[in-house]
Amino acid sequence: MRVKETYNYTAMKMIRKRKHIREIEKYLRMLELDQINLTIQASRFGWTDELQNQLTNSALLIRKYQRRLRLIRM
Repeated sequence: MRVKETYNYTAMKMIRKRKHIREIEKYLRMLELDQINLTIQASRFGWTDELQNQLTNSALLIRKYQRRLRLIRM
């Protein structure tokens, strides 16, 4: 009985981990697309301080979540 309970716990833990990875990947894709759109907007209409701050913050978030994803996958 103990082995079965451990197996179920491990299976549930892996399912939760896969869901978490999927959510982080989805968020990363959204951030990367946002970064591309902001860059295109800046090249068309000019660079502003607010836009540069947005790009910097977005790049830092991308780096943060890439690092987090790498750690979770280990």
